[in-house]
Amino acid sequence: MRLFVAVDLPATVKDELDHAVDDVRPSLAEARWVPRDNLHLTVSFLGEVGDERVEGIVAAMQEALTATAPFVARLAGSGAFPSARRARVLWAGLEAAEDRLASVANACIRALEPLGFPAESRPWTAHVTVARLREPGEVSRALPLTLEPVAFPIEAVTLFRSRLGRPAPRYEAIAAVPFGA
Repeated sequence: MRLFVAVDLPATVKDELDHAVDDVRPSLAEARWVPRDNLHLTVSFLGEVGDERVEGIVAAMQEALTATAPFVARLAGSGAFPSARRARVLWAGLEAAEDRLASVANACIRALEPLGFPAESRPWTAHVTVARLREPGEVSRALPLTLEPVAFPIEAVTLFRSRLGRPAPRYEAIAAVPFGA
């Protein structure tokens, strides 16, 4: 199975992101837009994983998030990776009190390392990918996205399975791990 850990976003946030990208879609015809239902905040990409490892992954996440309390985040800002001049990814940002999102991500990443899932070499950044470009391109004409600062609770992370397909992958929730469990 191809797995990743993410924060699943509520419908109100997905609706706002979908509305925001509607305004810029025509200016980036070369972009592959993430379908509304696939919008999420990736915590850690695990890659191909055998079924027998899922229980251990979920247990590690539960242990890592035992002391974590739910908190509120909100949509805030947008940008491109690695830059607006040579973008591969267009993203929407999130803000959370006291960098709580980064703390959750780092706790999960540290808990998964002993299971053989290495941490990324790049620092973790809270973002929701809204589009990808096959070739690096200029996206300044699409930025900033016009986002309402929708606030929403973050109470869990979810282990997802990604099934590759066309026109886009399908994501299936395998296990939600609530904070403080």
